[in-house]
Amino acid sequence: MDPTRATDFLQSVAASAAGGRLMYLGLGSRFPALLGYFVYIAILTFAYGVMDRYSKPYFWTYVAIGSWENIFSILVVRELLTAMFDNYPGIRTVGRWAMYAGIAISASTSLALTKFLWNTGAKGRHKWGLFYLEITQRSIVFSLVVVIVAILFVLSKYPLHLGRNTYISCIAFSALFLSEAARLLLDSTARVLHIDFVDQAESVIIALCLGTWAFMLQPETVPAARVAFSTPREDQLLHQLDSLNQIMTRAARK
Repeated sequence: MDPTRATDFLQSVAASAAGGRLMYLGLGSRFPALLGYFVYIAILTFAYGVMDRYSKPYFWTYVAIGSWENIFSILVVRELLTAMFDNYPGIRTVGRWAMYAGIAISASTSLALTKFLWNTGAKGRHKWGLFYLEITQRSIVFSLVVVIVAILFVLSKYPLHLGRNTYISCIAFSALFLSEAARLLLDSTARVLHIDFVDQAESVIIALCLGTWAFMLQPETVPAARVAFSTPREDQLLHQLDSLNQIMTRAARK
């Protein structure tokens, strides 16, 4: 079997397992964007696996459906921000605004520069707008990378006391998304904007992330009441978050 098809099928199975696990544990209503992302990846990669990648159906599937991945990625990152900063509405709101603004600025700037600088070099490669679709996708992904890195920074520094599944979802999606960004960065060095070996390796990494994600999700139970003693360092960090949240709440109301 073609290695690309094999890795597509592997990714589809892993995404199906992650989505099924999420539904089995009753977490679909809490993470609807995440569930939608799993379903989307499972269907899309299965379709890629059964089609000849040099055929017209494959091309139009990529153009018409493949670009939806950007929308699902934005929704998932938005959902993770909401889950992380559930107790900090000001940070949550400003974080969303910053994410939307960053995506809009990055995508529009990249398209404008591409049109200006690549008007000749891109000739013949942007039929049906495919070249500009690729540029837009990369701009959105690299904008979301900034948000993902910020999420990982906050998780590593601040004691947010999130639920296990929220931690797992934030870290697993971050690993998955950063691998996607790395693939796009490497693909960008190729004339045709993709490298088969890199794409295949990334599909395997994503399948591993999804499989690990599905395995580590646990049923959510009401935690037993317990007495927790915070350290002075934790109190200081939480005070910083509270202060930042108050500032951003006032800014959001203006």
